[in-house]
Formats: sequence, structure tokens, C-alpha cells
Amino acid sequence: MTKIYALILGLCFGSFANVAAYRIPRNESLLSPPSRCPNCGRRLAITDLIPVLSWLLLRGKCRYCGSKIAPRYPITELMCGLLFFGMATYTGADLSVIPLCVLTFVLLCISLIDIKTQEIPNPLLIVGAVTGLLWIAAEAIFARYNFSAPHWKDALLGAVAGAAPLFLIDRIAIIILGKEGFGFGDVKLALMTGLFLGWQLALASLLFAVIAGGAFGAVLMAAKKLERGSYMPFGPFIASGSLASLWFGPALLRMLS
Repeated sequence: MTKIYALILGLCFGSFANVAAYRIPRNESLLSPPSRCPNCGRRLAITDLIPVLSWLLLRGKCRYCGSKIAPRYPITELMCGLLFFGMATYTGADLSVIPLCVLTFVLLCISLIDIKTQEIPNPLLIVGAVTGLLWIAAEAIFARYNFSAPHWKDALLGAVAGAAPLFLIDRIAIIILGKEGFGFGDVKLALMTGLFLGWQLALASLLFAVIAGGAFGAVLMAAKKLERGSYMPFGPFIASGSLASLWFGPALLRMLS
């Protein structure tokens, strides 16, 4: 039942992720004004905001002006729902499902914004970092509850292990090539996710991110949609690598040990 609740909650948070991805880069409030059609400006009713279902019933169009609603909106809602479901499956009845779902939501928002604007907003990084620190503190203070957070020393090492390689590569690229290898937002993102992962899984997440990013970049270059040396947002790969490391990293480490 926990997984079903997580799925439903994830669908709702996916809808909120769409709002956050649109408004945060514009420095707009996330709460006011209420959701409106970006084409005609009409305020959307509750029945227009049911995750995934409203888009299907309205056939991907605004109820009031008939303008098309991009498929990325229901796709984001469904993705968030499935990610929350997967996180609940991973944690079981563990209380860690709460901070890890917050992490998932933050990573999804960051990915959407980075893809569109090539920026990683500091407020989302702060939300993620504070959540991670509270998770670690809860594990230390309320030991009788099962939060399954990394030990605080491992968490701090994880933050360093996640950020240091990207920072060093970025500095070397600036010295040798005269341009950034990674944006500083990527460094801060890896630092934040490292708090949740610990040092071993943080390094594994970078491995996953580099492999996925390299493969995706190669496909884009083969399709002539990306030129060699041009910038490609790396935040989504850090985000996906972090979740992959969280779920599959322990098994990988056991295989290597």
C-alpha cells in the first residue's frame, strides 16, 4: 500500500515539478498566482489539473482556448510517480522514503530546468542539502527509528567525493582549454547528492553519469544534433546517476569487492 500512496503522491509532485520548472527560472512565486493556461491566461480548474488524466481527457489541449498542451507535462507527472513508486519499493516501510522522495523531486526539477536553461538553481540545491542534513541528523538522534541514512562522516566524505572530481576537471579544463569542463552548478549538485550517497556510492554515481552522458552525447553527435566541443547540460546525468547508484550501486560494490 505504501508504494501505491507513493505513486499517487509522485504524480501530484510531478505536476508541481512542472510548475517549479516553469516559474523558478523566471523568479516567480510557486504558489501565486494559481495555475493558468500560458496561451489564453485562463485560470485552470481543479479538473484541469489531475495529473496525467486531465491531459488524456482533454486530448492534450486547453479546455478554454484549444491550444496544445505539450506532452512533456504528463510525461513529467508520470515519471515522478514512477520514481516515487521505485523509491518506495527500494526503501520498503523505512522512514527514509520521505527524504529520498524529496531528493527525487529536487533532482527532477533540477533536470528539467538545466535542460531548458543550462542553469541549476541554488534554492533547489539548498532544499536538497537541508533535507540530506536533516536525514543524517534524524538517523543519529532517533536511532531506534529506521531512517537508513549514511553515517555523518560517510555523508561528508560523499559530498567531497561527489564534488571534488568535477571541480578538479573543471579547473584543469579552464587552465588547458580556456573554458569550463563542468559548470559550477554541476559541482554543487554532485556535492548535494553526495550527502545522500556516502563516498562509495557518490563515486559510483559519477561513473554512471559519465557513462550515460558520454553515450548520449555520442548519439547526438552521430545524429549531427550536437557539435564537438559544444555544451551539453550534465545535471540530468548527475541526477540519474545518483538514483542509479542509490538503487544499483550497492550490488555493484558487492560484485567488485
